[in-house]
Amino acid sequence: MNTVTTSFYKNTGIVTLNNPETENSIDIGLLENLTRSIKKLETNEQADLIWLKSGLNDIFSSGYDISYFEEKNEAEGRYFAKAGAELVETIKGCKKIIICTVDGAALGGGFEIVLSCDLIFATERSQFGFPEVNYGVLPGFGGTQLLSRKIYETFTKYLIFTGNTVPASELFDKGIINKITKKPNSNEEEVFAMADIIKHRSKFALGLAKETVNNGLNMPLKQALLYEQNAFMASFASNDKKEGMTAFKEKRTPDFTDRWEDFETL
Repeated sequence: MNTVTTSFYKNTGIVTLNNPETENSIDIGLLENLTRSIKKLETNEQADLIWLKSGLNDIFSSGYDISYFEEKNEAEGRYFAKAGAELVETIKGCKKIIICTVDGAALGGGFEIVLSCDLIFATERSQFGFPEVNYGVLPGFGGTQLLSRKIYETFTKYLIFTGNTVPASELFDKGIINKITKKPNSNEEEVFAMADIIKHRSKFALGLAKETVNNGLNMPLKQALLYEQNAFMASFASNDKKEGMTAFKEKRTPDFTDRWEDFETL
């Protein structure tokens, strides 16, 4: 069974986790399939936006597949962590905006995947946490780093040290979740509302902005400001810059044409 599927609706590429037998637990196959799906959508002109979601009711992911790991040795654990890190880097490095929606539990590796996305929408009943300490391990592909880069270190340590789960409302209050919705179909409405906004924005500028924010987080401020200046300068070479400013003067909606996919063959 294919546990990761890709589909399209309007200008949105949709990546769906769908393994009801394990409640979307994380194994090497799911990681590699997700990575491939994101990479393909990044170069697909049908997709202005990528939506990552679960195809199951009440759960995004139950986390690491314990039965899968039980007999694994150190080398196999390393390979798994490397595959997880590659997925996180693929999501964060993707030039397209990636929205993740959650309805229900997002635990362990599932929570790490959620945290790597650009925007997060979750229903009121959603729960998040890192239960790894209960099994004698720790988050393996970004949990110790991704959350602490979004919020202060003490909260990250609390979740990892205790293995406790927290509701969506607590992550919303801390600025980690962008929107809380009442029902799963509300998540869908929010995603397509965002897709309508993105449709009328410069895809080149969006990708450049995402790259600048993500890379700047790992730099000293002085270096990050210089990086931003270079990105700002690069945007002046685009057709979208000319079109956007001309449309503003002419009081019309701009027709942006520059896309990151066009640069893949250069």
